[in-house]
Amino acid sequence: MLPFHTRCIRILNPLKSLKIHPVTSPISSIPIPLQCKVRFLSNSNERINANVFTVPNILTMSRIACTPLIGYHIMLNELTPAICLFAYSCVTDYLDGFIARKWKLKSVAGTILDPIADKLLMIITTVSLAFAPGPQIIPLSIAGIILGRDMFLGISALFIRFASMKQKYGKVTWNSYWNFFHFPSVEVKPTKVSKYNTFFQMIYLGYGVLLLLMGGLTKQNDKGEEHASNQGVHEILYKGFNWLGYLVGATTCLSGVSYAISRSALRFL
Repeated sequence: MLPFHTRCIRILNPLKSLKIHPVTSPISSIPIPLQCKVRFLSNSNERINANVFTVPNILTMSRIACTPLIGYHIMLNELTPAICLFAYSCVTDYLDGFIARKWKLKSVAGTILDPIADKLLMIITTVSLAFAPGPQIIPLSIAGIILGRDMFLGISALFIRFASMKQKYGKVTWNSYWNFFHFPSVEVKPTKVSKYNTFFQMIYLGYGVLLLLMGGLTKQNDKGEEHASNQGVHEILYKGFNWLGYLVGATTCLSGVSYAISRSALRFL
């Protein structure tokens, strides 16, 4: 049996016999291009593809490309191509989500690109319809609510992106911060109120473009006695447009509040 003082030394130094091996992350050894193939799991065990070039994402990117053209045509009072491109954007907004759910093509890139496409469509169309040299058919109060909410969400997203990257990766650089596809850190899930608000905003803005188009056609086709009846119909439609603007303003405010209080709108990856 060992002397007492030797036993004490062994008890006080139990880590002497341990071999410490550095722990390495399996992901860190994978090249960045290959990391794009990783699939992230959500809380509902739903597989989320990290691939960028899926069919829903291509539709979303085409919607983003169309958005500046919509504003350009509205500013030039070229309403027929404007309404056609706007209708295309609305249809693809539904299709990309439907295809992603139907064929399980939901992706990290899609959760980023889809809200960006929606915000760009709302912002550019609202600005072109509310400010000169556009037709200025949208009241400045409604335009301010729409643009103010999107500005609030955009600024909040910058802080959330930084906080989520700090938590997931520990270190944040300028390049990694803006590289959403190679360094995903948060998944955005629209609230129900936000979905309804986007739907009402699309109707409201499309209604505005159609109203301008119908007004132009009415002026071209007015003949004698038909002028009074056409003018009456146009006034009724314009009143409906104003009331729809009030609804959009209310749902826009509620949507901003829902993002602020919802716990399921954001999920750190």
